[in-house]
Amino acid sequence: MRKRWLISLTVLFIGVVMLWPTPALAQEDPPDDTGIVIWNEDYTLEEGERLEGDLIVFNGDVTLEPGSRVEGSVIIWNGSAEVDGTVESDLVVSGGDITLGDSAWVAGEVVCTWNCDLEQKAGARVDGGIVEGIPLPPLPLDQIRPVPQVPSLPRIWDAGPGRVLNWMLRVIRSVVAIVVIAAVAGLVALIWPQQTAQVGRTVVEAPLPSLGIGLLTTVAGVALVIALAITICLSPVAVLALLALSAAGLFGWIAVGAMVGERFLQALNAREITPMWAAGLGALLITLVSTGLSSAFCLAPLGWLLIFALGGLGLGAVALTRFGTMAYGASPGPTPPPTAPAPAEAPEPPNPAEPPEEELTGSES
Repeated sequence: MRKRWLISLTVLFIGVVMLWPTPALAQEDPPDDTGIVIWNEDYTLEEGERLEGDLIVFNGDVTLEPGSRVEGSVIIWNGSAEVDGTVESDLVVSGGDITLGDSAWVAGEVVCTWNCDLEQKAGARVDGGIVEGIPLPPLPLDQIRPVPQVPSLPRIWDAGPGRVLNWMLRVIRSVVAIVVIAAVAGLVALIWPQQTAQVGRTVVEAPLPSLGIGLLTTVAGVALVIALAITICLSPVAVLALLALSAAGLFGWIAVGAMVGERFLQALNAREITPMWAAGLGALLITLVSTGLSSAFCLAPLGWLLIFALGGLGLGAVALTRFGTMAYGASPGPTPPPTAPAPAEAPEPPNPAEPPEEELTGSES
């Protein structure tokens, strides 16, 4: 049991790090005695079928029909499990839901962690117990010795910290994504500083029109992408339209971040504020705050509302300013004619009637 649990968690660790870049394994491939691994695909074990070994699924759902049997563990990452058959070892689900039907039988433990809901019918049988949330081992205060004892590797994995591995990898992934967005924001502000500043000023000067136009642009853009994706001939155009909408949303987010970063640096009495550092710092702040609120259980609606509001404001300002190339409300009118220069005054000629000053001085002497 310990060996199988260790192997399953090791495979889970490799899958999270790789972020499912491998093509999906076909469900029709015959499994061997070591089990199978499914990537980006749902798996169904039909009635009367048996699977030898472990079943590991990344980014997919698993269905075990009545009368089916898995002679090993079932481990699912970013997917749900609907069990009406038999699992001879553990059932582990992370980032999905578990439904145990009336005929379900799990001989080992049922572990439901990270955004996971468990529904157990009256006839479901679980022999090894149910673990929900992130289990942490109790501190062995009664076994404290003068010389610290380092537990062996299998005992560490069996105690529970190995189940926190998924949480650690998700945190690392979120931090890397936030840093990348901040770096892209600084690069965009360095290349297009005037356009970025123009979009940020529009958000401040016209927040309501920006938010309204942003919502309309989102709805119209999504509808256009869906309409183009339905047709076979225009499906490449749908991809281009989706990329354009995403680029506009990212540029609006960067412009809002540049505005926030500039205000933050002014509050700190910074001597010199450059567009690159202001955009990078502001994008880092708003992305960090919105991601942190969205990850919190009680404050998740507030985080989603913040992302919705800032994204709508930025996208609407981008649409109103044509990606920052023109000021909002400014209409290009006819160019006024150039003003004619004033004529230069001619020098006054000398008066011949008046004798020079030298002659007057000589005659008086």
